[in-house]
Amino acid sequence: MPSDEQTLLRELNDLRQRYAVLVRALRLMIYDYDVATGVISWSGETEYVCGRTINELDGGIAQWEALIHPEDRERALQLLGEAETKLSEYDIEYRFQHKNGSYVWILDRGYFLAGPDGKAARMVGMMQNISEIKAIEFERLRMQEEIIAAQERALRELSTPLVPISERAVALPLVGVIDQRRASLIIETLLEGVATRGAEMVIIDITGVATVDTFIADALIRAARAVRLLGAHVVLTGISPEVAQTLVSLGADLSVFETRATLQDGIALAMNGELARGKGSGLAKR
Repeated sequence: MPSDEQTLLRELNDLRQRYAVLVRALRLMIYDYDVATGVISWSGETEYVCGRTINELDGGIAQWEALIHPEDRERALQLLGEAETKLSEYDIEYRFQHKNGSYVWILDRGYFLAGPDGKAARMVGMMQNISEIKAIEFERLRMQEEIIAAQERALRELSTPLVPISERAVALPLVGVIDQRRASLIIETLLEGVATRGAEMVIIDITGVATVDTFIADALIRAARAVRLLGAHVVLTGISPEVAQTLVSLGADLSVFETRATLQDGIALAMNGELARGKGSGLAKR
């Protein structure tokens, strides 16, 4: 019958084997840092984590510090100092130089142990290469940014749809509420349309704008003035009797616009201008 000592040794050996299997399975790089001397004892999957053998990691705390990416070093050391002072957990992600010269992402978790004087004497912990996880995370963020950008473009097109009427005329039908952000988009869209299409006439239709206040009136006037600076003529259509009364009561300066009752009237004005230009060109050719 085995003695208590033999049983204890067998259980201890079993724990060691389980520990070794766990370290191997999780690809962990284990360290034991002596605070007083700066020496670090390494074990585990060092070659998988950073490409170096245990013998190549004999530079202690100075080597560990030097291998941290310069952009991450200050924060890593700051958190290390705080954890040492407070005897708290050290938990951080940073880039660490691989033997091949590249940088890998590391998850570093360690714990400080106090000595007889109550101050940190040792730190034990593990480092894990999480580069694959970070690559997936970065790709997800990149795709998310692309989706957000696509949504932004779609919203811009839907909220400020610029419609070509003829070679020289475009229309911008506005629907819904116009806030500060959308007001900026309106001006930007109009200027881009005039510049890229060489438009000479811009029709701004506000049939779908239920209410017009001082802010909206000012936004429309600013848009018209910006377009006129590029040499285009601005026509405002879709003004209901209620909106007309509001604009008058607000004292809005509508001299920057030519007005028509409906969008159809504005389009007819644009087409008549095209016809007149075409007739003029025909006479010139004769």
